[in-house]
Amino acid sequence: MPYYFPFHAPPTGQCLAYHQATAAQRTLAGNYLQQRLGTHFPTLRAVTWTRALADYHPDLWLRGSVVALAETDLTQLAQHLATSPELPVLDPPLYGLPALHLAQHSLQASELAVWALGEVAAGATACGPRLDALLRRLVYPSPLAEQVVKAWCWNLASAPPLVPGRPGAPPWPDSAEIERLLNHLKFPGSPGGLVPGTGPGPAKQLFPGPLVRRVA
Repeated sequence: MPYYFPFHAPPTGQCLAYHQATAAQRTLAGNYLQQRLGTHFPTLRAVTWTRALADYHPDLWLRGSVVALAETDLTQLAQHLATSPELPVLDPPLYGLPALHLAQHSLQASELAVWALGEVAAGATACGPRLDALLRRLVYPSPLAEQVVKAWCWNLASAPPLVPGRPGAPPWPDSAEIERLLNHLKFPGSPGGLVPGTGPGPAKQLFPGPLVRRVA
């Protein structure tokens, strides 16, 4: 089951633009922000919370004497606060489940693009410039996505499920076959229907087997 946050409807109450709020309302908004995210960032100074609101200018939602923030604003403020220079930089880094699922999705897209490249190169239909750019972008998997997947302990019973791979054996992303197929894409109006490939160099292969299963 993919890990994602559901869409949140706006909170109930009166919406007030941040620049129209009084000093007291902004203080209440800061208290609400710390109440919701304080356990995430227990070491942040009070001025950091105030500065985050002043930089972000979220809409405030008034319900009587209560001032709240929308969930979408809280999510974006959490990302902003997580980059605060006063927080320690974790080494090695931590990757959460959302980052893992995004990385797996990216690697599966690269695997499918390799299959599609073979079909397009073997077909008689000319490849347009947008499809060419898309294939050249996707057939080389993201090194960061591979890094995220490699960081997980896949031999544990509690490990997340693997994304199912496609049957068969597509060319490896760092193989000469990828470059050969890219160089044989057919373009309308070009001499002989072929144009030399100008894509980036192959990404370093970190795992054996199909992309989404390079964690065995």
